[in-house]
Amino acid sequence: MTQMTSQEPEARKRAGSAELDALRTAEERRVTDEGNPARPTGESGSMMLQRMNRSHADVTNWALDYLDFDSSATALDIGCGGGATMRRILDRMGPGSGVVVGVDYSEVSCEESRRLNADMIEAGSMRVVQASVEDLPFDDASFDLITTVESFYFWPDPLESLREVRRVLKREGSFMLVADVYRKEGLSRQVLDNIEKYHLTVLTPQEYRDLFVAAGFSDVTVHVRPGTDWICVEGVA
Repeated sequence: MTQMTSQEPEARKRAGSAELDALRTAEERRVTDEGNPARPTGESGSMMLQRMNRSHADVTNWALDYLDFDSSATALDIGCGGGATMRRILDRMGPGSGVVVGVDYSEVSCEESRRLNADMIEAGSMRVVQASVEDLPFDDASFDLITTVESFYFWPDPLESLREVRRVLKREGSFMLVADVYRKEGLSRQVLDNIEKYHLTVLTPQEYRDLFVAAGFSDVTVHVRPGTDWICVEGVA
């Protein structure tokens, strides 16, 4: 019979801890390999952004239907990702002198946005800037319209970032936040797991409203689409 020593339980604990650490490392690597939505990198990031251009189309078009577009407006899309929202905004502006600017802190996202919209950039109707929402490289009151689609989840300081958005928005200009999930009863286990895994900021409609007001926006309106988890929030500077 083998005699168990007092060191064996402790050794097993260490082994178990090492196994858990290895699993965590493997999961982090898997997320990176598939493309981390917070900051896409590499070829996998490019492929993920192209998928997002398609998968975000419906929620984006639903939300943009609530906005009025001016053919001479200057618009900003924060977290422009693969660049599809920029193009949708310009299409809705119609012919005119309007300009759409995209910002993203991911170099790969900026590259994908420039690739998709190369013709409009060449025509002078678009430009893409690598920057973070925390420190937008624009003068006060630069834009008539600002949007962010599926990026608010990752903003490091939501309130201060919203104040920065308001700073670069013209008086009476509109800001719209679009997300395909908001905090409510009945979210699926997969959605809840993703919120935890990616450390997403996901709020209730009232929390969004309160946050917009705290950041200085007025005329705050919240839209949710029945039968989905979609939400868009509008505020005026």
